[in-house]
Amino acid sequence: MKSSPRQLSLIFADNEIIPKSKTAAEMDIEPLDATFRDSNRAPLHSWFPYLEGYSPRFVDRVRLEYLPNARRIIEPFAGSGTTPIALGQSGVDCAYSEANPAMAFVIETKLALLRATKQDRTRISEELLSLDRAIPALMSTTKPDKELAETYLAAFGSSRFFEDEALDQVRTLRTIADQILSTNTMLGNCLTLAILASLIKTSQLKRAGDLRFKTPKELLTKPPLPIEAVSARLQSQAKDLLNLPGLTGNAWHACNAAADLGDQIDDGWDGVITSPPYLNGTNYIRNARLELWFLRLVNKKGDLREIRDIVITSGINDVDAQTKWAPTTIGVERTVKELTEHAYDDRIAKMVGGYFHDMRKVMASLQNRVKVGGMICIDIGDSMYSGIHVATDDLLVETAEDLGLRTVDRVHLRKRNSNGGQLLRQQLLVFENLNRTRIVEA
Repeated sequence: MKSSPRQLSLIFADNEIIPKSKTAAEMDIEPLDATFRDSNRAPLHSWFPYLEGYSPRFVDRVRLEYLPNARRIIEPFAGSGTTPIALGQSGVDCAYSEANPAMAFVIETKLALLRATKQDRTRISEELLSLDRAIPALMSTTKPDKELAETYLAAFGSSRFFEDEALDQVRTLRTIADQILSTNTMLGNCLTLAILASLIKTSQLKRAGDLRFKTPKELLTKPPLPIEAVSARLQSQAKDLLNLPGLTGNAWHACNAAADLGDQIDDGWDGVITSPPYLNGTNYIRNARLELWFLRLVNKKGDLREIRDIVITSGINDVDAQTKWAPTTIGVERTVKELTEHAYDDRIAKMVGGYFHDMRKVMASLQNRVKVGGMICIDIGDSMYSGIHVATDDLLVETAEDLGLRTVDRVHLRKRNSNGGQLLRQQLLVFENLNRTRIVEA
């Protein structure tokens, strides 16, 4: 374990300590740019609700500030695809990884549409509207998918995520999607994406950090039926397709796990723009269990675990006997020790140790592929457990500098609050790659 890195000078602002650095306002970044709120209304980006995302405008501002001449940028945690899409529409090539196969499907569907000609997108828009008009009749003459009923029981047991009518409609929509996919892949994928984006909205569940069952009060507002929600999604897709700018840069899925990027792409990349999982205990794969089930990627108990094993350790349930959680820096060791002594669950300390073990491996992999002088830009927030502050941003700076990266900027993006009401922050960390030799991390 190496020594702690240099300390950045600090200033006080509204009783909060933040690094003395460039401000978000100086970069023309609004606090909401660093959230999914704007993307939730933006054409194409709004097709799948992704709470953990940021806006395409955020990607553009970061690129113009730190990578203005970049032609090739890496995105190791692509999420719903904001970074590769925004870069591709700006003429910048992007190699990305995404460990959640449901999100990888969402990204590839969007990119395939952007690669199509304007004429083809107009045709697909017309096909979507025709499909929307035809679905009520198709629903009345199509049998629900039998396999989904079987895998639902095998994977989820007695969990009642849908009312009976809603579940039958979801299974029928699966059959219709399969029929369309057999003759028209693009249209079938658009329908599948519309269904995926409607699953939680039409279920008994709610996204609030982690996915949870709605309360009795929340259930007083009856969710829409899947056929209604999917219809709205298809109409939105059809409208957006008429005015979307296509790709002028190449974007492709290089691999699933971020740590494997170094083995899948070449050298000399200009930089990185990304937002890794926050260390907030969220189980990102478990939160996608309905989408993964509908895509036939979760068919039995244990399938979620297999997918979860390739993601960054960031949730309590990610921790198991195979988790490598030995602290990697002095700061991580100090935090893990404090959590071991005071946290309500001993897995929290292991989760934190595992997170920085995994992130160190990813950062070393990126460092090996980014050219000397290239910039690695990371959006991240800190966390709080049992009253103990886990300064994820500070500890990532420590990890990066331990690898030989130079901290260029720490931009305060917005204030946040923990579940307990404690003040937290979201920052943009910017590192310059000074390394000239390949780093190997176990």
